[in-house]
Amino acid sequence: MWQKCTEKWRNLSTEGKALSIVVALVVVASLVFSFVPIMRVPYEVEETYQTTETYYVQDSYTVEEFYIVTEYYTDIEIYCDQEPPCQENIPIDYTVISEQGVNYFEFDGRPACRVEVVIQNTDTRDGTFTVEFLITLRGDLTTTISASKYIDAGGTKTITAYYHGEALKTLSSFTYSITAPTKDNPSYREEEVAKERKVIEYGEVTKYGYTPVEVTVLKTRTVTSYKRVSLLSYLISY
Repeated sequence: MWQKCTEKWRNLSTEGKALSIVVALVVVASLVFSFVPIMRVPYEVEETYQTTETYYVQDSYTVEEFYIVTEYYTDIEIYCDQEPPCQENIPIDYTVISEQGVNYFEFDGRPACRVEVVIQNTDTRDGTFTVEFLITLRGDLTTTISASKYIDAGGTKTITAYYHGEALKTLSSFTYSITAPTKDNPSYREEEVAKERKVIEYGEVTKYGYTPVEVTVLKTRTVTSYKRVSLLSYLISY
């Protein structure tokens, strides 16, 4: 067959050969134009891919917090019409009439001394009076002695304390303090009053927070890809 084609080609005239070549070129061009993918064109496709996403989960927790509140309460307050100190009980009224110190010798010849105070109970109540003396002896020695006596209301008595073994430095080298019976203070009163104060209290409080959590998910996206098409397809479709 190839030999027959060769002989026919040889027998063709120059014009016939030229025409055959032209026809062949046209056929080849037509095939290329119609079927050979020579044009590169883009197109979109759906692509599946894997990614990590973060979302937040709400959780609760309790904490101890302090807060300040106003507390109301009642208290007892003390009042007196007189100058302080304000006392519920006060000494009964009395007057010191006189005071003196005496030195003497005991039967065995030893020195001794006594101090005394004359007290008049000028109140309507009676009771026991106690006198404590601070005495200075010869040689500048000091010591305390005391004595007590019951005195009726309106009465007068001498309260005497003794020291044996030494004499007073001088007859006036002493001081004293008197503890008298007590009575109700007529100006003393207690009143209940309403007050307020700030106090700290503690309590549990619920709070909320968010915890991040990461998960792997599949997603799709549109991507551009490329393909080749024939020139005919390109002209028709694109």
